[in-house]
Amino acid sequence: MRHVVKGLVLFLIFSTPVVGQEVGHKARGELIPASIHFELFPTSTVEGVLTSDLQLETEDGIIIAKDELINPEYFVVDRARTALFSAVGMTALVALIEGVRKCALSGNENDGGWMPIPTEAACSGYSWPLVIGLGVGIGIPLSFLEGMAEGEWKPW
Repeated sequence: MRHVVKGLVLFLIFSTPVVGQEVGHKARGELIPASIHFELFPTSTVEGVLTSDLQLETEDGIIIAKDELINPEYFVVDRARTALFSAVGMTALVALIEGVRKCALSGNENDGGWMPIPTEAACSGYSWPLVIGLGVGIGIPLSFLEGMAEGEWKPW
């Protein structure tokens, strides 16, 4: 049953790679000089979040209609790419740590140097399921924590 739930979660993550404009997404645009809000903002670029009726709400609570903006854009995150890169990166890191832990740290110092030379018996017990499970298990939740780091501005 757990495998089915994990499979469904991964399917949902990777089947919707780009999320469209939604309430709460960051948005920006330039004000039309004839706009009623133009004198409130000395610069022409305004940033805020999208409201439920897809208008721009600034930090001050001022709501600006899309029609009063030139080149309106919203910030969209490619969640599938972020999750994939994070899972692959964490798997590589866990593989390196497991390799050092199992092979390099438990080798024999038969060359007299500072770095032990791993022997065949010293590297036994390397667990690929552990490496892949930990890498994906840490990488995907980490990608959601850093999910807003990767993204791009798209036309509204």
